[in-house]
Amino acid sequence: MTARAILVAGFVVIIGAMVLVDLAGRRPNSAVAPLGSALIAAMRGGTGRLIVLGAWVWIGWHFLAR
Repeated sequence: MTARAILVAGFVVIIGAMVLVDLAGRRPNSAVAPLGSALIAAMRGGTGRLIVLGAWVWIGWHFLAR
């Protein structure tokens, strides 16, 4: 297995975990916040906005700059 395949598999696992947590957060009376609510909370402050922007730049650079 190549390093690229391991990296892609790792990203698939992370995205799958994010989807599962989001689905768990959408259940009634759940203690977990859905992804949209978490992003809204993160975007309220300046530091959170910079972190979200940095994450988008990092994702774009690694997946779209090839």
